[in-house]
Amino acid sequence: EASGHDSPFFGMGTTLLAAIFCDDHVLVAHVGDSRFYRLRNDKLSRLTHDHSLVQERLDSGMISAEAARCADYRNLLTRAVGVDRQVEPELHVHQTELNDVYLLCSDGLYDMIEESEIRRTLLSHAGDLSGAAGTLIELANEYGGEDNISVVVVKVVQKFPASPKSWSKLCAWF
Repeated sequence: EASGHDSPFFGMGTTLLAAIFCDDHVLVAHVGDSRFYRLRNDKLSRLTHDHSLVQERLDSGMISAEAARCADYRNLLTRAVGVDRQVEPELHVHQTELNDVYLLCSDGLYDMIEESEIRRTLLSHAGDLSGAAGTLIELANEYGGEDNISVVVVKVVQKFPASPKSWSKLCAWF
């Protein structure tokens, strides 16, 4: 609300990342540049695509990944909550597998730590999700901690099938 009416806050917005685990799937909704990663079979994969100017320039080949990491405009979002009255989230559904580890995080984490180190940290704390989250936050702060750092780590420890009725209710929302 303040973003639209108060001049010091004009144009400010925030990111949103949500994950709903249901029926051996995860439904992901996101706006902005908070990221959703999956660690499966020791491979870390980013499952969201940033809504940012730097991502658009990466996609078009205008800049390299190295240049993107230090671009002055890397925090300029092309889609955010609070800038416009309505915003369209990007939605994806992914099949989960036993022992998958999911990481929801803000740019305060991944701007400070390379994905290879995020992967190593998640692997080294496989049985301690709280320890993994804490270590990631500590590392981001050690490397400069230039922004707020949000981290959630989730591990699939068993199958979680749902009745068809509950899955159809969830899907009806989207």
